[in-house]
Amino acid sequence: MKQFTCQDIAHEGEAIQGFCLNFGCQDSRPQFCLQCGIDPRKHSNCKKDLKGFGQIQSFITNFNQNILDLGTELNKSFTQVKVEYEEFSKQLENMKIQLTKISEYLSQQDYQQMKANLQLIKEWYQYLKNQEQITKQNQIGTQLVRIKRMIKAFDLEKGQQQIQDIKQDNENALQQGIQLLNQQKWQEANEKINQYIKLSEKKLSFATLFQSICLIEMNQPGKGMILREQGKKINNNLYPDLLAYSDQELIKAPYNSFMLLAKSYALSEGKQFEEAKELCEKILREEPQNLHALYRKSYQLYDLTQYSEAIQCIEVALKYNPLYSIGYITKGAALDDLKKYNEAIVCFDKAIQIDPNFAKAYYNKGVALYSLKQYNDAIVCYDKAIQIDPNYADSYINKGVALNILKQYNDAIVCYDKAIQLDPNFKSAYYNKGVALNILKQYNDAIVCYDKAIQIDPNYADAYINKGVALYSLKQYNDAIVCYDKAIQIDPNSADAYINKGNELKSLNKYNEAIICYDKAIKINPNYANAYINKGNALDDLKKYNEAIVCYDKAIQIDPNDANAYINKGNALQNLNKYNEAIVCYDKAIQINPNYANAYNNKGSLLTNMKKYSLAKENYEQAIKQCNSEKDEFKRLIMELNNKK
Repeated sequence: MKQFTCQDIAHEGEAIQGFCLNFGCQDSRPQFCLQCGIDPRKHSNCKKDLKGFGQIQSFITNFNQNILDLGTELNKSFTQVKVEYEEFSKQLENMKIQLTKISEYLSQQDYQQMKANLQLIKEWYQYLKNQEQITKQNQIGTQLVRIKRMIKAFDLEKGQQQIQDIKQDNENALQQGIQLLNQQKWQEANEKINQYIKLSEKKLSFATLFQSICLIEMNQPGKGMILREQGKKINNNLYPDLLAYSDQELIKAPYNSFMLLAKSYALSEGKQFEEAKELCEKILREEPQNLHALYRKSYQLYDLTQYSEAIQCIEVALKYNPLYSIGYITKGAALDDLKKYNEAIVCFDKAIQIDPNFAKAYYNKGVALYSLKQYNDAIVCYDKAIQIDPNYADSYINKGVALNILKQYNDAIVCYDKAIQLDPNFKSAYYNKGVALNILKQYNDAIVCYDKAIQIDPNYADAYINKGVALYSLKQYNDAIVCYDKAIQIDPNSADAYINKGNELKSLNKYNEAIICYDKAIKINPNYANAYINKGNALDDLKKYNEAIVCYDKAIQIDPNDANAYINKGNALQNLNKYNEAIVCYDKAIQINPNYANAYNNKGSLLTNMKKYSLAKENYEQAIKQCNSEKDEFKRLIMELNNKK
């Protein structure tokens, strides 16, 4: 069969992805390719009604289920509506025959026949999309509405009960509150009105979350995710409340696919990822092409760190709808965790192309760029995310971390303060602000930040470690050790905690105890070069120079570009009177880091002791060119050398 391809001159030959199902579509061609879908000039007023063949199959499946459900209800009312039953049953049977034929056209990729039956597909789609606003133009929809009205006419009592359920207790609470106000029972009235407010907040938070899901499915995930966050602010207990509500609804209708989705959201927020995934799978067994269920299943797989499986799952959704923006974000996030950063960026760019107001897409792109050490480009992305959503605290945090790397510490602190302003309980904001203050040597202020982070999360091991580092800088060694011990208590596998504790013990001249800590760090992480360097330094202090050199060599083996390891090895060799070997080490350190003042200083000192004054002078002259902050000290050393001649 001839391939069904796009006829637009600009992208002629592109594979057709589906049809526009909008009754009022003004475009000359109802079919669309991927480029047509993105082009803002095409289907400008009906982008949300561009549906891929996979989605059309889903509409057909859903429509078929609607007909089956209506047929079942119709059978129950048979004795009362015998005449109507015969008429409407015949109509439903004819519709099922039409559905079967069009399903066959779809499976055979006979898109020309589908095009010939497009009016029917449009009527089915519009019926599923909005049963409350069926126009006379939609003959099938009109017939089905008549059937439903007839059934409902004989089920009035049930309908009235449903209305009562919708009102629930909050209206009663308000009326009771007003009565109590009239009786001037202020305390009781306050309690009833407060009950009404809480119930209203709960319902509003549900509605906000449900609207966010609508927007995601309308390919406006940027607005959808902002709404989701608003729902959490309206009701701090949103997801536990949603879990209880969805359970109640599922007792009434065990297969209510939307309530199953809602429950999966609640379980996911409670970190019950496996249970949430199982609910999505339950939906997909009945509706294999339910995009949102595929998205949420992929999301749960991601949370379970099953990144490859998450990608496979979301690719099914993207096959059904190549313009599913949220799908690209999910795929990109999984690729990012697989360290496939460039592939992830391609996905985030695709999501942005579909929805330019998708703050999360810019944020995630920034994360991938940061991993590629493209810090300025990452900051551009975080700024764009903030421009779209000024309340995006995570973007401020990540922008601050990137600024930290670029040594723009004060600008980073501004970002952390903004994040704290947006969320006063954001422990990561306080922690990162403490890191920046530590670098700026504002140790007491840094400790205040770490204490705040610990207050928010008493099990924040990294905050204890960095608080210990700040205390070390203030020479409060014993207090620092207390912090490291607390970090170890929280996380016994924290190599950093053992290394820093070892450094404190070394400062207290407890070298053997320090070595025990370094050995513990090495046991936890055998490839931790810094642990070997610190152990070597402790051995050097014990004048065990050969053992120290073994440690430095191990560090160099792990990280051949660690200039510090070469300097310390040089110092140990110098103590063994192996001067030429020591100079080789200092030269290697300078080669790795031409701005390393300590390497020039140690080399120059050794050459001076060897009475090689000319070479020492050349060394210091080179240092002046490379180490601007230390140049006065090196000039002084040159003057001393001149006096020796």
